Amino acid sequence: MVSASRRSLAGCALLLTFTLAAAAPAWAEDDACPPLIPPLDMQKLFTDTTLTDAERLALMQESSREIRKPVTWSGCHIVTDKIDIFDKVTIAPGTILKFKENAGLDIQNGGALDAQGTRDQPVTFTADDETPGYWYGLYFSSNSSKNRLIYTNISYAGGNQKGTSGSVMKRAIGDPKPPTRAVMVDEGASLRMENTHITNITGYGIEVLGALRGFSTNKIDHTDIPARLQPDAVGMIDTNSTFSDSTKDQIDLVALGALNHDASWVDAGVPYIWHYSETIAANLELQPGVEIRMGNDAMLSIDDNASLKAIGTEDKPITIHGVSTTPGSWSGIVLNSKSDQNIWKYVRIADGGGDGYFKANIYDGGNLDISDSWIENSPRAGIRVDKNSGIQGRITMADIHYKDNQTDYLETK
Repeated sequence: MVSASRRSLAGCALLLTFTLAAAAPAWAEDDACPPLIPPLDMQKLFTDTTLTDAERLALMQESSREIRKPVTWSGCHIVTDKIDIFDKVTIAPGTILKFKENAGLDIQNGGALDAQGTRDQPVTFTADDETPGYWYGLYFSSNSSKNRLIYTNISYAGGNQKGTSGSVMKRAIGDPKPPTRAVMVDEGASLRMENTHITNITGYGIEVLGALRGFSTNKIDHTDIPARLQPDAVGMIDTNSTFSDSTKDQIDLVALGALNHDASWVDAGVPYIWHYSETIAANLELQPGVEIRMGNDAMLSIDDNASLKAIGTEDKPITIHGVSTTPGSWSGIVLNSKSDQNIWKYVRIADGGGDGYFKANIYDGGNLDISDSWIENSPRAGIRVDKNSGIQGRITMADIHYKDNQTDYLETK
């Protein structure tokens, strides 16, 4: 008599026959790039009478689209579908993964993707058809410290992207339409990325709603937009990383709450685009050459216990202005901090003072030391210092250059 468990296994195998067999292309054992997940050997499963129930189950699991035990990948392989990773996957130096259309890797909670190549033997994630957006990309939902992309090359990703439930993936505040990307770090997830080249991508090269444990010496080019980051991830960018040759050479900043951790932002060679109003709730330092462009009606607020230090140079000033050069296109900077670290030198602030209560490029209700700077293109005040009782804004100024403001300097009492 056939056991109930064996009947169950046979039934499962029969159900999988058409889907798995159809999904797996024909291949020979001597193929240079065989499938990463081998197709289910239906003949062996049904006709080999020496197999135990456990062995039949193991055969089915080996052809599963889920990784639930530690594994190391090496060599060259074709990835035919989306694979969900629930345990640690290590990818050896020199490994090449070629993805079929809309295939990709989802690194789930409990899983990790540790891809560490070398300068001479990088790990390659690419498509078997060299078309931007051909395959899905890498989606990290895991907060593992083992999530690493080091000496890797990622190309032709950014295709049709869905969450694990099959629904459109969760988007950040204000997104009218979900964008695609090559590498996604979701909220609560983390990734270290070093010496990685992302190229020929539809959508963003990388999007980070979670955390970056490191980001250095990376190159992102030939995308729609190189990167989209939540504010606390920006401070991980180093001066050796480059963002170039994309449809829009910029780094978009996501409206996912305040900047909550002390940080220093470097000149990335492209502007940071702050599309929405944002709050600095920590100590932020802007390095020479940094450019921030503010979206329409956006406002930048510096909280009571925070600070903004922006010291440029004569050759590399720091610029904070509107995406639009229309006077008042954004609301301006609101300084509520009393910190003595609010020091601005060689800074250009322009296009602010739009609709709202503060009506100035810079509203000072805190403490500001500003010198050798340019305040321009406000339809209201260039600088407004609030001297009202209980606020008592303070300002120290030297060599301020005003241009095209309705009122250059205003004190309110």
